[in-house]
Amino acid sequence: MTRPGGSAPWLALPLVTVIVFTLLLTVSLQRMVRIESDMRVDAEQNMLWVMHESEAAARRLKETALLAELGRAQEADIALHLDILRSRVALLNDGPQRRFVEHIGLGEELNQLTAQLDTLAPLQMTPASLQAALAPFPAFFSKAANKTMIAEWDELGGRLESYRGQLRKTILALIGVMAAGAVLTAALVLALRKSRQHNRMLRRERDFSGLLIASSGEGIAAIDASGRCTLWNEAMAHLVGQSAQQAVGRALSEVAGFFAAATVRERLAEALAGTPGHLQLRPLFRNGAEAPIHVDLRAFPMRDETGIVGAIVFMQDASDRHAAERRDAESRERLEQLVVERTRELDDALSRERSAADLYRNFAAMISHQFRTPLAIADSALQRLIRRGNRADAQEITDRATRARGAISGLTRLVESTLDAARIEAGEVGTRRERCDLAPILAEVCDEQREATPDARIRVIVRNHAQALCDPAYVEQVLKNLVSNAVTYAPGGSEISVTLDLQCQSLHCEVANGGPPIPPSDRDRLFERNFRGANSTGAPGTGVGLFIARTLARMQGGDLVLLPGGGQTVFRLTLPQAEGATS
Repeated sequence: MTRPGGSAPWLALPLVTVIVFTLLLTVSLQRMVRIESDMRVDAEQNMLWVMHESEAAARRLKETALLAELGRAQEADIALHLDILRSRVALLNDGPQRRFVEHIGLGEELNQLTAQLDTLAPLQMTPASLQAALAPFPAFFSKAANKTMIAEWDELGGRLESYRGQLRKTILALIGVMAAGAVLTAALVLALRKSRQHNRMLRRERDFSGLLIASSGEGIAAIDASGRCTLWNEAMAHLVGQSAQQAVGRALSEVAGFFAAATVRERLAEALAGTPGHLQLRPLFRNGAEAPIHVDLRAFPMRDETGIVGAIVFMQDASDRHAAERRDAESRERLEQLVVERTRELDDALSRERSAADLYRNFAAMISHQFRTPLAIADSALQRLIRRGNRADAQEITDRATRARGAISGLTRLVESTLDAARIEAGEVGTRRERCDLAPILAEVCDEQREATPDARIRVIVRNHAQALCDPAYVEQVLKNLVSNAVTYAPGGSEISVTLDLQCQSLHCEVANGGPPIPPSDRDRLFERNFRGANSTGAPGTGVGLFIARTLARMQGGDLVLLPGGGQTVFRLTLPQAEGATS
């Protein structure tokens, strides 16, 4: 802060400047008037000299012509004086002299004399005729000299009058400068008095601000442009655990590790660059404390008339707010968890309801589409038995009953497959994965298929294999579906091959037949529910077998795919190898 006595030099400096400016202005004006006067006088004397010299040249030429007539001068003398006269006339016709001649109204006469002078030929003229031709020249130059003197004196008088007016204006300007200097002096004196009053007010405000900082419950610290602490109040000492003696004069990063954190350093750097910075709920570990407190930090730049001189930092203990926000967050998390659980329950209930509705719709569709043929067969066989009555022998009764029973068995299988597909889609089917040897299961499935279809030719090839990690019941169901389909769609008398192999930690079971190739349009939809390909016309089935088989395979970590191309139709079942299993 500036002391009152320090304002005297700043008051004297402008006063001296005004005085020097006034003196320089006065001297410059006097010098300018003097030079202007000298220039004008010289110009007047030069113009009069030209006129008198021209008149003298004309008179000397005329006298020389008179002497030549008396035989006392030569033609060379006449030529010399004629050249002198011509040079004087040429000077009058040049530049400012010509403009001056025209100004005094003798321009036309000068033109006539110039033309006449150009036609003079002394060698071809008698002295008497030469004197007669030169007679107008002395009179012209005498008249021109008189007019020159009169015109220049008139012009000089006007200029002197103009100079007097300018001098009066200059004097008035100087008086204005002096008055402005007086006003400036008075303003500076008043400014000095106000500055002293402001200094006293600033000292009182500084003392009051110091009292506020010392008694504030908010931690306050100030740093200079180099980042060193210049202010550290008691509240900041309590928050950080470092006294003012330990903090002032040191970089904040040296006072406490809190200020060495990257985010805090960035906010302080922003404040020193002119941008306020804010941080909320930052952990601060005090000396000897196991748990941190949480503080809010605000940093603002400090400026003076020269720019940014430092930054001021405010810190406030926000541990209570942090604890409250943490409790609110925990409450929100518990509430969100409850909402998620309840939503999941509602979604599960909705899924079960939708699955039940789908089951009913699919079951109704199945009855209307797939159940007609078995029911018609059973109804036809029973009606024939009723109509035949006692006339039917034992063999006919057995045949009719067998057909009706077969139709009812097929109807039962259709119902079971439809229900299985619905349970799988509803997520009601789970797996029990265990170590399992596929070779016995595969042999049993093929034996059952041979008993059901005596003319089927099924060849089982077991190569490199190991125990799989799977559910044996579901694997048996998948293999039964694949082998049954291969037999159903194989040409009569053709062989069905079933190959079990171990590749890349996975067991592959490939079922192949030599049946007609599956159309490309059907290959992409073959595993969709209720889809039946173009080659299934006339064959029994519901279109859910492959859908169920692939779903069960994927539930066990494996897959079921249709291999591309070739002269055979090949389905591959893949199951993961059990850990530690060897071939």
